[in-house]
Parts: sequence; structure tokens; C-alpha cells
Amino acid sequence: MKYILSFATIYFILTLNAFSEEGSYEYSNVGSHNLAKVNTLDGTVTGGKLQGISIVTKSKGNLYEVGQNSETTCIILSKKESKSKNSELEAFCESTNIETGDKTFAYNIRKEGTADTGSKGRGKQTIIGGTGKYKGISGECNYTVKYLPNNKLATVGTCDYKI
Repeated sequence: MKYILSFATIYFILTLNAFSEEGSYEYSNVGSHNLAKVNTLDGTVTGGKLQGISIVTKSKGNLYEVGQNSETTCIILSKKESKSKNSELEAFCESTNIETGDKTFAYNIRKEGTADTGSKGRGKQTIIGGTGKYKGISGECNYTVKYLPNNKLATVGTCDYKI
């Protein structure tokens, strides 16, 4: 009985590992934003929607392919105290693979730069789940964003994931 239980445990672990994957990818995203800003007693609050198209530029693993495109939508909230040159930004994002319709969901935090034209900063993105082929995904990305004239923005990032 002890051997049967041991064999079953080892089989279960090997089966789970056969269906799991770890990998990484790099991406570039260009997009536009529709942000609004209000003044507060101690600074400003900016919020709104970001939309863009991402392309995978490098990939290790089978989940992401070089050249793969996704449509990304984020809702952001950025708070900046008048004494500070940086804002504290939070965003929730949804990325949809253009070919398959499968989605990933992420939470971003950035404490460098603002959401003003000409500003740039580095942040962290936590991949918190997905649908379809991304179901069960988790991971973390480091990204740099730059806010451009005419409500445009550009982002590059590097991500590690597991599923």
C-alpha cells in the first residue's frame, strides 16, 4: 500500500509539471490615452483610460510568440502631491490576444514620473490571471513608459510568467 501511495504521489507531481510552464517575454506597446486631471488641496489626481497595441519582441517558452499582438486597455489613477516631482500610479489592465481572443489581467504600480506629456518612469506589473490559453497564469513585469505629445504613449517591458 505504501508503494502504491508513493507511486501515485510521484505520478501526480509529474503530471502537474508536464502541464506547467515557466517563461519570459519582452514587449513593446504604443497607444493613446484619455486622461482627466483635477486639482486637490495638496496636488493633483489624474485618471482615465489607456488603450494600445502590444507586440512580443522576444520570447522564451511556448505561451508567447515573437510577433504576437495584443490589444490592451488600462484604467489608471495617478495621485501627485504638490511637493513631489513623482506621482503614485495604479492601473488595472486587460490584454486581449488579437488572434485568439484569450485575455490576461494585470495590476500595475508606478512611483516614478507622472502621466504628463514628456514624463517617463519605470514600474511593476503583476500578471494576476487570464482566460483560454492564459488560464492560471501569474507573473511579474518591469516596464518603462513615456508619455508623448497628442495623448500618445510608448511602453517597453520584460516579463516572467508561470502557468
